[in-house]
Amino acid sequence: MPPFTDVTYVYDPEALKIMGAAFDVVCQAFPPDMRDHEGARRRLALIILRHMDQGERDATRLSELAVLDFTRPHAVGGATVRGQADS
Repeated sequence: MPPFTDVTYVYDPEALKIMGAAFDVVCQAFPPDMRDHEGARRRLALIILRHMDQGERDATRLSELAVLDFTRPHAVGGATVRGQADS
């Protein structure tokens, strides 16, 4: 996933409403032990910001894209990180 350092926009009230709705939908889909996990919520928020910055304005589509990106393995230095290495 690309870095989030280029998120630099100001959002109008309607955009904030759309982002909030998408965020809430995805958080409710999280397993109970992740719903209050600060790192997961931050990552989700950054993913939603990225898609808003790329022009997505539909809350349903935004939440679908956020779930896909959130569950996608991270690419780090050309290698895919999927969690613990298999032994």
